[in-house]
Amino acid sequence: MAANDTMEVQSLHRALNILEAVGSSENPLSLKQLTELTGLPKPTVYRLLRNLEDRNYVTCDNTGKYRLGLQILTLSRWAERDFEVKLIARPQLVFLSELSKETVHLAILEQNRVLYVDTVESPHALRLVTKLGSTNSVHCTALGKALLIKHRDAEILALLEQQGMERRTEYTITTPAAYLREMQLVRTKGYALDERESELEGRCVGAPVYDHMGNVIAAISISGLSTRFSAAHIEQNIVPHLLDRTLRISRTLGYRG
Repeated sequence: MAANDTMEVQSLHRALNILEAVGSSENPLSLKQLTELTGLPKPTVYRLLRNLEDRNYVTCDNTGKYRLGLQILTLSRWAERDFEVKLIARPQLVFLSELSKETVHLAILEQNRVLYVDTVESPHALRLVTKLGSTNSVHCTALGKALLIKHRDAEILALLEQQGMERRTEYTITTPAAYLREMQLVRTKGYALDERESELEGRCVGAPVYDHMGNVIAAISISGLSTRFSAAHIEQNIVPHLLDRTLRISRTLGYRG
């Protein structure tokens, strides 16, 4: 590791030590108290506090003491939301997996990519596998299309320009115009399909989860090998249950649409 990298990591650890000290205290802490608690030089603590204050991770009151800032609250709300969705969705993921005998994913949109946050794997020995915590593209996945169902066309075009439209298989949609036409179908139906667009041997169906404001905050998909997970089977036997279960989750989160 280079010297600059070592210094940056050291600064990060020191900033986190200060942040944890502030967050662990019932009362606001002075610069002197934070210096004593962290064992760091006073100039270092002051410099890092200024950086944290600039980013709203801490705030200094009129007595010169520090408490946690609004940015911490904002991040905790997002973390709480994602945890709540995962907790509420889990029984429905299990139900859908037992019903379909296929792999079921829960995902969110993170930095314009699909982020897998929970999975119930298929009991079949031959199955599609996606690593928890990994990400995928929006243009070739049912989850990606479901997560973008409320996005305006202009937003989708900007996202596609940024992320690109890699051709994964011969069925992958690779032009913005074709993708917008696909999204129009998704909006009409209320769910999305991946017709061997991401993996040649796989087929997938996904539907969005809404919060109390009508925003899409997650999506659930069911994925299987194309040899046994046919389009007809999905439409007739899977889609009604998927839409019912995603709606149940959305209702629990306060959705009234």
